[in-house]
Amino acid sequence: MKNMSVTIDDKYLPNVQNAYMTGTQAVVRALLEQRWLDQKNGLNTAGFISGYRGSPMTAMDEQLWR
Repeated sequence: MKNMSVTIDDKYLPNVQNAYMTGTQAVVRALLEQRWLDQKNGLNTAGFISGYRGSPMTAMDEQLWR
């Protein structure tokens, strides 16, 4: 059986099958996955994240900067 170690740092690395993360981190991971897929397919895309002060997604800024 293959030794599969999962670390907390895996959440934002490409080509990782398993990772521990919060819900907000999972949203950030989905954005990154889309970017990696676009790059793989030769597309130069960008994303735009918007919000407002007090939004339930205020932690998103912090995770995106990481």
